[in-house]
Amino acid sequence: MVPFAGIWCPAPYPRTQLADGRGCTVLADDDGRQTLVVADDGEVLIMTDDGAELVNTTIECFARCARAYTDARIQARQIDEDDDETMEAHGEHTLATIRSIDAAAVVGENQFWSVAAEELGYGLTI
Repeated sequence: MVPFAGIWCPAPYPRTQLADGRGCTVLADDDGRQTLVVADDGEVLIMTDDGAELVNTTIECFARCARAYTDARIQARQIDEDDDETMEAHGEHTLATIRSIDAAAVVGENQFWSVAAEELGYGLTI
């Protein structure tokens, strides 16, 4: 499970180009507001009108982070929705797990996986 609101593309995947000239493959698109892509160098990025932001350093890390996030969502369903402290700790644990997979993916608090883990800790995405 990947917390992306867009429509996932079927194969064969469309191609596009980043502002820096790199080619990329489109994985999912949210009506042009944001597009999830894999650059030809392997980075997974979100493209918006403001530019491209790193999601993961490799597609392999993306798959591992998606799996970790899916597992964390399943585990979160077992936490009492009124137990804010435990839910917040679970979000922090999820962030640490993602950091152990791909530290660059959570350097900034507004990066894709950082936001996903924070929202999980608030009980917003269970």
